Amino acid sequence: MDLCSVACAIQNLWLAAHAEGVGMGWVPLFEPVALARLLGFPAGARPVALLCLGRVDAFYPEPMLETQGWDSLRSLGDLVFRDAWGRADQE
Repeated sequence: MDLCSVACAIQNLWLAAHAEGVGMGWVPLFEPVALARLLGFPAGARPVALLCLGRVDAFYPEPMLETQGWDSLRSLGDLVFRDAWGRADQE
C-alpha cells in the first residue's frame, strides 16, 4: 500500500504544482541503488521517484512525451479495463 500512497502523493503534488505555476518533471531513468547510496538512505529504504520542481516561464502545450514522439494520446477506453487486464469496460 505504501507504493500506492506514494503514487497518489506524487500525482497530488504534480496537480498542486501546476495550479501554482510550478513545473514538475518525473525523471524516469535513474539507478535506485546508486541514488539511495548518494543520498544516504537508511537500510531498507529505496527511492521510488526522482522529481524536479521549479518555476517555469510557460508550460508545454501538450505532454512532452507527445512532443518528443515517445508516446501519443490514447482514448480512455484503451486504458480502462473491467475485472481483468485487457477486458474492455463495457456495460
